[in-house]
Amino acid sequence: MDFQQFIQDWEPLIRITFIVVGAIVLTLVLRASSRRIVNAIITGVNTHAREVADKLVEEQRILQRTKTIASVLDNFLLWGISITAVVMVLSELGVNIGALIAVTSILGAAIGFGAQSLVKDLLSGIFIVFEDQYGVGDWVDVGEANGEVEKVGLRVTELRDVHGTLWFVRNGEIVRVGNYTQDWARALLDLPFSYENDIDKVNKLIADVSTKLSKDPQFDSSILGEPEIWGMDYVSGEQFVIRVALTTKPSKQWAVTRELRSRLKTAFDKEGISLQKATRINLSN
Repeated sequence: MDFQQFIQDWEPLIRITFIVVGAIVLTLVLRASSRRIVNAIITGVNTHAREVADKLVEEQRILQRTKTIASVLDNFLLWGISITAVVMVLSELGVNIGALIAVTSILGAAIGFGAQSLVKDLLSGIFIVFEDQYGVGDWVDVGEANGEVEKVGLRVTELRDVHGTLWFVRNGEIVRVGNYTQDWARALLDLPFSYENDIDKVNKLIADVSTKLSKDPQFDSSILGEPEIWGMDYVSGEQFVIRVALTTKPSKQWAVTRELRSRLKTAFDKEGISLQKATRINLSN
């Protein structure tokens, strides 16, 4: 009888205790599960990428993606469970939940309206991370700035350009991204020659130099496949333009392009082939 009376007297407190303890236990369990799932997904994706495309993903990028995604999931779980637990506790204390929800909705709408840019930045950051649009070590062009990604946050992305300037770019302001170092890249050269040059001789010389470069022990690990001479892209009474392309590993295209340009210059000088001053030609396709 005494025990039943104790239960009746302290029933609200007992229920609140169970709600709080249950919320804490549920949060810990879901956090552990989310981290395990995220780690398994990222490990599987990167293992598949290495097997299919021989893609080496930097450890820093993997760790950052894991931590960022786990942080987002943890925050969603924490806030969702906490809000639910608070509402249930207030209900046990006899608070009018309907009126409280109405007031909270109004305050939330006002805060959300004043922090639209912040919410936009956070949502954009979440999609950037989950979709793996870019990561630490990638060289990207985001419009106003381009450079190497040093950090990907939920609100801001940090880029370091060729001059050493560190750019802080709000994720919500990024409307398009050009990633120069994802999966594979291409070393591309458009070579303008004076009209008098023999095109067969020029093509053969370019092919020979490009092939030797692709087999050079210093560069063969950076070049994927055989060099491609795409042929004549432009011709006029003064010049013609030959385009050559080499597919490379991510971030290796610039070094390959510089080396190819240097070797071609030496070969042209040796064979007496003259280059023409480049004109403003649209060779994007």
